[in-house]
Amino acid sequence: MRYSLDDYVTVHERIEKFYAKYPTGRLTTNILEHNAETGFILIRAEAYRDSDDALPAATGHAYELRSAGHVQASSYVEVCETSAIGRALALLGFEVKRGVASREEMEKATRVQAERAAASAAPTRTRPKSAEDASPAPPQASNAKTPVAQPPAARSVDLSAEILESAGALGYDAAKVRKWVNQKYEVTGGLDSLTEQDKYEVLRIFREKAPAAARARGTAQK
Repeated sequence: MRYSLDDYVTVHERIEKFYAKYPTGRLTTNILEHNAETGFILIRAEAYRDSDDALPAATGHAYELRSAGHVQASSYVEVCETSAIGRALALLGFEVKRGVASREEMEKATRVQAERAAASAAPTRTRPKSAEDASPAPPQASNAKTPVAQPPAARSVDLSAEILESAGALGYDAAKVRKWVNQKYEVTGGLDSLTEQDKYEVLRIFREKAPAAARARGTAQK
């Protein structure tokens, strides 16, 4: 689907509109989940029209990964908090021109799509032929009946199973992995929605974090 970033507003614009309409209102955020080892954080934002309101008028959630790079590498907590506030204000009706996503979120989505497209378009490097490869095969007699050797079958790799096994070392069950994948890749079907290339990326992330998580558990048990 084609879209224009001009159709989306920034979070700070929504905040300005909110306090202009509700001078006594308040915005709060709560960290629902944070793993400093893996760099994963999930934040809930609440918007109150008045400082004395017992219940929020709207809520919003967002997650971030430090491994996403760019500004997240050093400020993934701040980025997550901003996104959560922006979604809460969008659900309250502030500056929703095309959808609840903020301009910051759409810029991130555009960047991710561009990176994936560049990765897919990158040429595959092939192994240069050796002198042995270049040598012509000896001629075969016309009446030879020796069967042609078949190449060995490629090893069948169940990437989803390997991902779940690696995620288990981090304390992630299948439901949590599905939620994480849906949020990171903006899909709805979990691992089944990913390409093989994306699955290898997820497997790499979990395998890199597993040793650190194991060390942390060992330290806690001492």
